[in-house]
Amino acid sequence: MTQEKTNNIEIDLGQFFRSLVKGLKGLLKLLIKALLFYKKKWILFLILFILGGVGGYFIEEALVLNKRHKQEIILAPKYSTIPYIYDFVENLHIKFKDTLFLKEMDLDSSEIKDLKKIVIEPIIESKDVLDKLQIIYKGQNYFNKFMDGYEDEVLKSEKYKSFFKNHKLTLVFKKENKNNAKISKQLLSFIRGNQYYTKELSLIQKQTKSDLEKNKNTLVFIEDYLDKLNKKPIAQTNEMIVVGDESKIPTITSLIDKKASLLETINDQEKILELDTQLVDVVDYGNVVRDPVAIHKRLIFLLPILLCVLVSFIFLIKNSSRKLENFINN
Repeated sequence: MTQEKTNNIEIDLGQFFRSLVKGLKGLLKLLIKALLFYKKKWILFLILFILGGVGGYFIEEALVLNKRHKQEIILAPKYSTIPYIYDFVENLHIKFKDTLFLKEMDLDSSEIKDLKKIVIEPIIESKDVLDKLQIIYKGQNYFNKFMDGYEDEVLKSEKYKSFFKNHKLTLVFKKENKNNAKISKQLLSFIRGNQYYTKELSLIQKQTKSDLEKNKNTLVFIEDYLDKLNKKPIAQTNEMIVVGDESKIPTITSLIDKKASLLETINDQEKILELDTQLVDVVDYGNVVRDPVAIHKRLIFLLPILLCVLVSFIFLIKNSSRKLENFINN
């Protein structure tokens, strides 16, 4: 009984291996036939591949480039508005689902239907970071602190985002629409209309104006005093005769230094009063233009392959039909 089972197993294994070898021979024969077929028709498939590549290029160009537009606006946020602006822009995809918010912005769903995405990112300038660190680490070796974190990805993080003066707001649209330009205009208007930051801006402007007047009066006093000393120097000394603590008695040199410092401060304050009148200044207001996005090159390779597969399938069906016809006739 055991011997009979062993013989049956040997027979089954033998049949299995013979079937396996037969299948491999059939597969190898099929592969050789396919190679011979493509060798015979190589000119046809080369033409198909070239035509498919050219067709894929033009199809992808038409689908991608002609239906995407974008607008790039360079912004210069003032004071501490950068976190607010970034948070506002990054949550717009949620806010735009709210009809009340759209109404508040004087927009409707039909006007934003072609808006694909809105992103904002800092325009990285190493000088901006160095200037900021010089203020934060005054009198310290701020340069080393900057170099420790000088990596592009790190500079884009929250840590350095508020250091940069200019930021790029990009709006991407699916296609050209007369309402596209209105969206960016309403966004900027809404951001500038924030009541809290508007009050803060008004207070800063008021304080700056008051400080500017005081600094100008102090500058006039110093200039008049230096002018008098120039016309009639104090005999045998370079110091001013002022009653007070000896360490705090100003000298002509200290007054000249004070004058230079005041001039720099006055210049900065005049810039604030003249330039910082909005929460967000627009450095460059770009128009909505066709987006020169690089072709992804998927169809350039995919279409030739599909054409070759389709033609191969047609030849296979044709050959199978001929064999079936011969079989029926015989």
